Amino acid sequence: MDGIDPANQLAALIRVQVAALRQRQGGARAAPREAGTPADSPNDLSAVVAQRIRAIPGDDPERERKAFRLFLETVLLSELGETLVNDPSFAVMVDHVQQQMEGDPKLKEASLAAARELLKSADAG
Repeated sequence: MDGIDPANQLAALIRVQVAALRQRQGGARAAPREAGTPADSPNDLSAVVAQRIRAIPGDDPERERKAFRLFLETVLLSELGETLVNDPSFAVMVDHVQQQMEGDPKLKEASLAAARELLKSADAG
């Protein structure tokens, strides 16, 4: 993908979509996070994703898909607010977003490439 990290491209795309959703909903934003929560900065977000990805068994045939899902969940929680993690509809929303991305051949390939990079980075860390 033109030398740009696909995970960062997808994160940017997701953030744009979330911003558009917020704008349609009257500019509502997630409640501000308290200092010291896991997603205070991009580096913290990366550490959280890497930790969760390392927990996926290496022999899991769905490892790439699960790694991307963890990334997607983390980005969405970072953008929409971590309180959604306990909302049953959050998992349904993540399923829907991931299915939509997998339904588009270019996004599917980008998500797989991002997952591979995420797995490499997590395994190296």
